[in-house]
Amino acid sequence: QARQSGLQAALAARLEASGLFAAAPFKVRSQLRAALIAAESTQTAVRFEIDRIVRALKGVDTPIVLLKGSAYVMAGLPAARGRFIGDLDLMVVRERIDAVEQTLLAHGWATAELDDYDQHFYRAWSHEIPPMQHPERETPVDIHHSIAQLTSRVHPDAVQLLASAVPLAEPRLFVLAPADMVLHSCVHLINDEVGLPLRDLFDLHDLMQHFGGNAGFWTQLVERARLHGFERPLYHMLRQARRLLGTPIPQDVVRAVDAWAPPYLLLPLMDWLWLRRFTPEPGIRPSRRTALANWLLYLRAHWLRMPPLMLARHLSFKAWRMARQGN
Repeated sequence: QARQSGLQAALAARLEASGLFAAAPFKVRSQLRAALIAAESTQTAVRFEIDRIVRALKGVDTPIVLLKGSAYVMAGLPAARGRFIGDLDLMVVRERIDAVEQTLLAHGWATAELDDYDQHFYRAWSHEIPPMQHPERETPVDIHHSIAQLTSRVHPDAVQLLASAVPLAEPRLFVLAPADMVLHSCVHLINDEVGLPLRDLFDLHDLMQHFGGNAGFWTQLVERARLHGFERPLYHMLRQARRLLGTPIPQDVVRAVDAWAPPYLLLPLMDWLWLRRFTPEPGIRPSRRTALANWLLYLRAHWLRMPPLMLARHLSFKAWRMARQGN
């Protein structure tokens, strides 16, 4: 289950921190140790990629805000323990994103090969440009100008995200403010399609446990959710974190976000969907119930991502392209 959820190295790190690693069977320790070494290797690779990008962009006037896993690593947060980093996510000022892309291209990075439709999708509707990668290191780099798709039903304030970002030791590097960092991971998990949902829920659990003791964090979390329009995603995330992981959340915060709950009759269905989504299953193929839940959440993610006419056009084109490739 840990391997399926991308949590094998995190489990090793938690066992070590608890003094329980030596109590695990030998074969289990061998697998967990290998996973921990692999995770540390990905963190080393992303640190080096960040260093190369900072050097390449020294002439471009924009802060470089690290997102998700790379932010956890560079900020030294508990969520980085045993965290695999598959790609490097960063955010820059939207008006400078073309300059960032052209500068990286000039320094050897390459843009993913996409057809005209996908190129238009990224550049007109998305919150990021097409993925980039340096051919020598092959670490995928996703460059954002916001944290939610431009056509989605939530509209975060990118200017406020950048204005509140927290500087790191390297003057060009920042991470999102604690409340914004939690909200970004939250809306990504609840409103988007993610490949490792339980891992992302554990990320949020660790972030909230770490930041929860800071004065004003919970108040800021609720206020920033209102600012960015993330009320409903925050409600779902806090409910599932408490329900499945026992994440400690102040009662006044629980009462505040309860006002953002979905209609009463819809709540049992959403609880069932999230439970199926977050519960790893043995075997390669999911059960029929889990497959149904994933399909419904897939439809929900697309419904939240685009207006109805745009969504119909997008899904029709995707279906036509898949059919053509099948032929």
